[in-house]
Amino acid sequence: MDSHTPQLAEGQTPAPDGLTAEQQSGVAKARAYARELQETVFKDVVAQELVRRAAEAQPAASTVNPGLRSGVDARTLSVLSRVYVGSINFELTEEHMRRVFGEFGSVCSVSMARDTTTGRHKGFGFVEFDVPEAAALAMDSMDGTMLGGRALRLGRPNNYAQAVAQGFPRPPPERIYVANVNRAVSEQVLREIFTPFGDVTECVLASNVNTREHMGWGFVEFAKADAAVQAAQAMNGLELAAMVLRVRACVVGGPLGPGMAALDAEPSVAQSDHTGPAVQSDHGSAVQSDHTVAQPDHTGLPAQPDHSGSTVVVLSNVVGGRADVDDDLASDMAGEGTKCGLVRKVVVHIATQAELEELQEVCVFVEYAEHEAARRAVELFDGRWFGGRRVAAALFGVDLFRKLTSSDTMVFIP
Repeated sequence: MDSHTPQLAEGQTPAPDGLTAEQQSGVAKARAYARELQETVFKDVVAQELVRRAAEAQPAASTVNPGLRSGVDARTLSVLSRVYVGSINFELTEEHMRRVFGEFGSVCSVSMARDTTTGRHKGFGFVEFDVPEAAALAMDSMDGTMLGGRALRLGRPNNYAQAVAQGFPRPPPERIYVANVNRAVSEQVLREIFTPFGDVTECVLASNVNTREHMGWGFVEFAKADAAVQAAQAMNGLELAAMVLRVRACVVGGPLGPGMAALDAEPSVAQSDHTGPAVQSDHGSAVQSDHTVAQPDHTGLPAQPDHSGSTVVVLSNVVGGRADVDDDLASDMAGEGTKCGLVRKVVVHIATQAELEELQEVCVFVEYAEHEAARRAVELFDGRWFGGRRVAAALFGVDLFRKLTSSDTMVFIP
């Protein structure tokens, strides 16, 4: 080290280069004052923020995702749950891809690279699932499969190896992942179907708090590992209730969620003790909303039925119209949205002529990984001023969101 370089005391931050001695002294005083505020005036604020972050990191009680429940970083899980899909027929849409890949598990997002001039996709994109096991099943089954006259090419994202290197708990060999389960097949029936292979210690299916049904995928765990191996080999591809089961070994370990039992602690919309203001339901009758969501007349937001478990937020009155939309709008809103939790996708949606009766010309949809993050986003954005406009925010139905935005091109995925 240069003999003229000043030595720093432990914990001391070096001053910016090029400052005079007087300026460096001022910087040191400013930093000392900031540290003092941090330890005195802002002490409670800092403590509250740490508590909020810790709560945000906890998965919802109903989550059937071993990785999330064991504390694996959500971004790492996102990469593990994503596959690259190439050689896509140019006539196929995001909705087609969602349906095709939906038999391996819940599809969180489909993003296809598009030509900015023609608006057509370029024949490749990414499909992201709720859990890594669904992505692994897709890799096992779809690489080389003919779809629309072309053989699909599947691979992993460029940062997949980096995500794997982060490390995650290994799954118990007694556990298998099961997908494409007919909604009519209950956890009990599924348990009975797999029992001939050995004692089943756990059988859980991911629950949907909105529909009060399972989501078509879950986990079965046996008392012995060899039973799991035999079950995966024998049951993968078996037709059950007019649907072909998809079964494989698990990828990430961790505790399983309660499955359908989680609905016992989540009252249905019709039975909830709502305290919020009445909003119009799909059938025209008044129902109560869990959250007070201010929706001024100028926002253009339609009256929505209750979406108390949704992970999607719709933002209205963000811009005046399509002429005000720029290339950075989606990424800007994603940056703001991450203050509330993990953002899966942001879509800037231009309403069609038919949709203008219900939606404003430009709506911004923010899809979160967890419902709690979406709920916090409504509280953050609703009534907030953004670019001189007062934004309105509300929870929005996941299925309708996917239908409306299936062919949108202004999509940002963090």
